[in-house]
Amino acid sequence: MSPYEDNQAYPEAPREGVAQDPRRRMTPAEMREEIGLRIGRGAEEEPRQAPARQGWLARLWPRRRHGQDEALRPCCVVAVLILTDRALALDGLVLEIAEDCLIFRQGSRYIFDRTDAEVMVRFGEHELRGRIGKTSAKGYLVELQDLLSPAEVRTLVQVHGLPV
Repeated sequence: MSPYEDNQAYPEAPREGVAQDPRRRMTPAEMREEIGLRIGRGAEEEPRQAPARQGWLARLWPRRRHGQDEALRPCCVVAVLILTDRALALDGLVLEIAEDCLIFRQGSRYIFDRTDAEVMVRFGEHELRGRIGKTSAKGYLVELQDLLSPAEVRTLVQVHGLPV
């Protein structure tokens, strides 16, 4: 038994049914097992996830999918992100890069939601304009207006890349 299992508070074996000892509280692991048995699914079977459904507005105006996340290549380039509407410069790193986007991590403890802000990213001899498409704890996903060539991305990854 792992020291991080749910049933570590009650070291005895899990009970077989509700009628066995109704006064003892069940652990979360026992509850999941019993619920699985009641709905006719074995405790070892993983719960099924419902397929994601799209609303009718989302189907009318589809957003740009971030399918380019698979094409992002890890790197570590010192850069500056400039918010063009406020003339605010943020120092940080470009952590991942592709031809049409990059992930910029601000060199601060906090990441503010700046989604849809127009920005300019400067690193090396590059000065790229774009828009922040997504904000996460990882950093800002900047969708570039001017695409980088595959050769430029390869060169940046060779010079500043990280082993995968």
